[in-house]
Amino acid sequence: MVFSSDPLIIYVKDWVIRDQPLALIPVLKQFKHKTVHLLISLSWSHETHPRIKALALWHKRHLRRHPLHRAIFLTNTENESRMLTAAGLQTVFVSSNSFVSPEIFKPLPESRKRFDAVYDSRINDFKRHNLAARIRSLALITARYSGLHEEIYTCSIMDILPQAYWFNNPLQAGYRPMSLPEINAALNQCRVGLCLSAEEGAMYASMQYLLAGLPVVSTQSLGGRDEFFHPDFALIVADNTEAIAAGVAQMRDCPITSLEIRRRTLDKIEQHKTRLYELLDSICANEDWQSDMRRRWNSWANRPLLDVTPADIRKRIHEASFRSVSPRDGLA
Repeated sequence: MVFSSDPLIIYVKDWVIRDQPLALIPVLKQFKHKTVHLLISLSWSHETHPRIKALALWHKRHLRRHPLHRAIFLTNTENESRMLTAAGLQTVFVSSNSFVSPEIFKPLPESRKRFDAVYDSRINDFKRHNLAARIRSLALITARYSGLHEEIYTCSIMDILPQAYWFNNPLQAGYRPMSLPEINAALNQCRVGLCLSAEEGAMYASMQYLLAGLPVVSTQSLGGRDEFFHPDFALIVADNTEAIAAGVAQMRDCPITSLEIRRRTLDKIEQHKTRLYELLDSICANEDWQSDMRRRWNSWANRPLLDVTPADIRKRIHEASFRSVSPRDGLA
């Protein structure tokens, strides 16, 4: 994602610089002698010193090669911000979940509730699907990514959860990933959203649940998804099958309406958006540039990706150039 072409402000997930550096390096070399602001969003919990040390090492090496570049880390928890700041890294507390589109994920009042609980998650051991084993009325949504799909493990989950209804069975012939509007339609057929991992990133699915108006049952976790939880509509329980099933039984009758869950979630998102706007405004002011970043929010709605290329990044820089406003032109 590119917030601005001039000043050049690139939003990038940390896995790109870690796992796909060849997508970014050619673009950054192109702008080696220009100020580039890299806003690096953390996709996994960094509340451990070894992970922070690895970020600090990358940061030191990058600035040595590109002294005009500035890296700012967007964190998913306040503690993450404190720990990174203590390591000498610039941070702003802006959760990646705040980029999930409320235009797509929303309550559908006409939708009939068919299932007590839904778990939207790829099939991976850290997602702990086994904890849903005692939920009788259960639906599953998944995505099958090349290189991350293990058929044997998926079969084992199907054995553990024989009662589950799959909105998109990853082992069926003709499988395809669901579109975001299709996921929203599926969520609206369910009463409670599940979050069962012990550690990950902010977990986009948790935000999709809340924007669609679903209460949540979650285990304790690292990563930041609980930043948007409230005890009125999010229940954090022990990580065992009995507690998860009991939590769903309790929250399926949550008295807070779907519209109220969504409203409170949007209020929380607004706090993160404000911090991001303040950061962008400060960058533009330091560059003697005026640009109304607030107008662009809808164009920044998150689209989860597992692959990025230099061509993708250059295309987004080019597109952003049409949205930039020069100092002489003022604000449109």
